[in-house]
Amino acid sequence: MNKTQPEIVAMVHVHSNNALQNTVYNDHMSISTYTHADLQVIEQLRKDFAKSLDALIADTGLELLRQCRTAPLILDPAFAQQVKDSLGQLSFVKELVGRSLEEVRIFVDNGITHVSVENVGAPYFIGNEVPVEDMAILYLVATAIRAEHPTLNMGIHVLSSDELESLPIAISCDAMFIRSESSIFSGFRPEGKTINRGNLAKFYYLRNYFRTKLGVNSGKVARFPALWADLQKKHTVFEQEVKDLQIWFDNILFQKVEAIILTGQETGSDIAPGELQQARAAVDKVKAQTEKYFGKAIDIPIITGSGLDVETYSKYADYMIVGSTLKENGYWENNVSDAKVKELLARIRG
Repeated sequence: MNKTQPEIVAMVHVHSNNALQNTVYNDHMSISTYTHADLQVIEQLRKDFAKSLDALIADTGLELLRQCRTAPLILDPAFAQQVKDSLGQLSFVKELVGRSLEEVRIFVDNGITHVSVENVGAPYFIGNEVPVEDMAILYLVATAIRAEHPTLNMGIHVLSSDELESLPIAISCDAMFIRSESSIFSGFRPEGKTINRGNLAKFYYLRNYFRTKLGVNSGKVARFPALWADLQKKHTVFEQEVKDLQIWFDNILFQKVEAIILTGQETGSDIAPGELQQARAAVDKVKAQTEKYFGKAIDIPIITGSGLDVETYSKYADYMIVGSTLKENGYWENNVSDAKVKELLARIRG
C-alpha cells in the first residue's frame, strides 16, 4: 500500500475545441472564435502541415507518420516556427494561450508542481479526426508554458483517444507523460468507438523513433515521455466481456503499461475504494513478477483521474489529477479559481 501523499496534477484546459466549434456555450465561458481573416491563415496552415508531412514520409519511408500528423512540429523546425509566426499571432489563439498561462501561474504560485494540458471541450472528435489546427493550438500553449516554467512537470492529452499525435506536442515541451484513453480495450464514447488498433505498439514505436531521430542521449534519457493509460475511462461504455476490471489489470505486464489511471463513471465522480485497492494489489503483483523475471522490480504508478476522496486516494494512489474541484462553481470548463486552489491545498496539506 502507498504510504505517501499523492502528487497533485492540476488540469490546464485549453479551450481550443470550444473555440473552433463556437457553440452557444462560448459566450457563457468568454471564449472567442476565429474571424474570416483568421480562417485564411488556418486553411493555409492545414495545407502546409500536409506538405511538410508528405516530405517527411518521402524522406524517411515511414508511412506510420500518416497517423501522427503533428510530426512536423518536431521534425521540421522551419515549419514549427511558421506555426508560431502565423497561427500564434491570431487574436483568439493569443487569448487561449494567455488564459492557460494564467491558470498555470495560479497553480505554480500555490506550490503545485505538476499539470496536465489538454484540449477541451465536448463534444469531441476522436483519434486521427481531431483537426490539425486544434493540436497546433495545444502545441503553442504547451511550448509557451514550458518557456515560462522551465522546471514544471507537464502532461499532454489530446482528446479524444489521440495519444499518437500527442507525442510530438509532448516532446516539444519536454513533457513528463501523455495520457492515453484507449491503450488496452476499446469502448464506446459519446463521440464514437475508441480507436485501439495496435495503438500502444505504435506509440512505443514512434516514441523510440523520435527519440533516436532527434539524437536524444540514451544514457541520459532512455525514453520519453511516459504513457499514462486509462483503464475503463469515465464517459465510456464497455462490452460485457471487459467490464471486469481485473481483466485490465491482468494485461498490465503483458502490454508493458507504464502507469494506470482510474476514474469514476463521470467527471468529478469518486473512484470506488475497492477498485483502488484492487489496482494497488495488481501493480504490487507486477512489481513482484518483474523482480522475479528480470532481477529488478518495475514500479507502475497509480493515478486517480476523477473525484477527490483524499483520504482513500492517499492510501493507494501516487498521483491525483484534479480539475473540477479547482474551477469556478465546480464546473470543469470554467476558469480556475485561486480561492478553490488554496482551499484544496489547505485541505490536503492539513
